[in-house]
Amino acid sequence: MNHQHSKLTVDFAGLGIPPGSYALPAPGAYDGYDRLERHFTGDLALTDLPPDDVQFLRNHFCEQVTEHRQQAMDYFSDRVPRRFAEARPDERATAWAEQFAGDRFTTKSLLLLGATGTGKTHLAYSVLRAVAETGVQTRWQTFTAADLYAHLRPRDGQDSQDAFTRVADAALLFLDDLGAAKFTEWTEEITYRLINHRYERCLPGIFTSNVPPAQLRDVLGERVTSRLSEMCDRIAIKGDDRRKGGAK
Repeated sequence: MNHQHSKLTVDFAGLGIPPGSYALPAPGAYDGYDRLERHFTGDLALTDLPPDDVQFLRNHFCEQVTEHRQQAMDYFSDRVPRRFAEARPDERATAWAEQFAGDRFTTKSLLLLGATGTGKTHLAYSVLRAVAETGVQTRWQTFTAADLYAHLRPRDGQDSQDAFTRVADAALLFLDDLGAAKFTEWTEEITYRLINHRYERCLPGIFTSNVPPAQLRDVLGERVTSRLSEMCDRIAIKGDDRRKGGAK
């Protein structure tokens, strides 16, 4: 029997366990395994299992939840910039992370729009923290738009297509300050290729931009803006520049 959760059915909500990829109990590890197997294949609802079966499953998965969450939080802590290390998820971040953990391919990307200093990057990192708190094992990548173009610019000794593919195929991509770097024909084409690649493959991302909504098409181009509009839930962030007056 294949023990990959992606091909089986487990009522994680009923167990009170965050959705994710877990190792199932091995056959013979429990006297009532035949009933568990019927649940895994969708033939028996969790509510139809005896209480002892449900408790066994809950204990089995809880051990993995704790381990997965610690690994995910370690990954987050190792990669989050110090400035945003204390970012804490709000209800929006938590809800998005839970949806991502359940099925990333049906989760819409986030487009965070607002003026400079209103907290877009802070919110984005709080979303990444919320993803880590679910325990989902996701190796996310993050770039500012300017750093992305520098990373992908052709140079001697580097396979630029391989570098592009590694970024474009990231399970979760956070691209900060989209539209802030000076657009050239090359950067416009890279941006389109990246957004289109993720659009076609239903790969979620978190994008931030200082560009006012009415100017997105002028700055990013019709092709990029159209795809972002379809693939993203837009969040407008308002307020004053938090960096003014010595704010951290």
